[in-house]
Amino acid sequence: MFTRYVVRTLLCIAAVPAISEESAPIHGRVFLTKAEVETTLIGKPIVSSNLSTGMVSRWQFYSDGRVDFVNQSGPGKASGKWVLNSDGSMCVTMISRTGCRYWFRNEKDGGIANAQTREPNAPTVAEIRFE
Repeated sequence: MFTRYVVRTLLCIAAVPAISEESAPIHGRVFLTKAEVETTLIGKPIVSSNLSTGMVSRWQFYSDGRVDFVNQSGPGKASGKWVLNSDGSMCVTMISRTGCRYWFRNEKDGGIANAQTREPNAPTVAEIRFE
């Protein structure tokens, strides 16, 4: 059961996005650069709300590449590793599974969210807030 929650969480990662060196809006989204992801997310606890499952989870990305996850919607917690790619995508590996996300800022309200691709119509996976 624990593994199921972690796997669902990896599929719903809130934490982790992309951007080119030039932050240009794409359908109301401004994708974060690698440097922006580092300064915005690393070292700051975040709460992620998965839009398709309703799962709420807490994430902490550490500067040494570790990540901790706690499911706030039910049982489950795990630790793993994260990698930030040059295109701004962040990949998290937990329990031998890896999921990657591109982070963006919503032009309308300034909120931060993520998607699986940088395609203009890619569904938003999760929205985050800072603790």
